[in-house]
Amino acid sequence: MRFSREHRIEVSASRLIELSLDPSFMKRLNTEAMNVQQYESLSRDAGPSVITLKNRITPQDNMPGFIKKLVGGGFNYEETVTHQTGSDSVSAVMVPSVMRDKLKMGYTMRVVPVGENACRRIMEWDIEVKVFGLGGQIEKFAAAEVDRGLDASARFLSRHGSGS
Repeated sequence: MRFSREHRIEVSASRLIELSLDPSFMKRLNTEAMNVQQYESLSRDAGPSVITLKNRITPQDNMPGFIKKLVGGGFNYEETVTHQTGSDSVSAVMVPSVMRDKLKMGYTMRVVPVGENACRRIMEWDIEVKVFGLGGQIEKFAAAEVDRGLDASARFLSRHGSGS
């Protein structure tokens, strides 16, 4: 399942990229705005042309029963975020703690300036679940969770992004 979401964020485009690569701000965004259970920054590597972050995220435990039975307890994922220095985009790949060969998630975020202190955040998501008979339902659940998180993160970024 591929889908795109767009939000106006009340910070400059360069500031949004900067915040997306700041482990302490991303921890606040994930725990305060998106209410993840746990957000752990594993590493940040700032090379001359590429910045890479690795994080471990445990989302809210609000999965429907049939998904919980399938994945078991303690679901989390490792996220690798990559940014080519000077570009207007950030991409990420998420690797789940379970069923790694059946679940794939990732996104590309493009940032387009809208004046001096605002931008459009365009998120292109790809969610694929290869589970016979249930894949589509799981993809729909995941997409709804992503939507909720994107709306919450847009509000949080607009409120708290210009400070810190």
